[in-house]
Amino acid sequence: MIDSRCTECHSATPGHEGVFEAPKDVKLDSDAGIANHAAQIAMEAGFSTAMPPGNVSEITPAERTLLMQWYQESRS
Repeated sequence: MIDSRCTECHSATPGHEGVFEAPKDVKLDSDAGIANHAAQIAMEAGFSTAMPPGNVSEITPAERTLLMQWYQESRS
């Protein structure tokens, strides 16, 4: 899900029009990048709707719930 919803902007080579580098240098195109930013992913795209801006990648409520569960399970 992160690959299909986040990496259009958050990657070493963003493909979203007008995005030339990963915002805030947050790159989620590797397992290490996802692990390093797990808390940010959960907070920005799971517990809130701040990401993606304007829901440009059309993340669903079910996917947001999945992100929250993933993060909570990773902490236990």
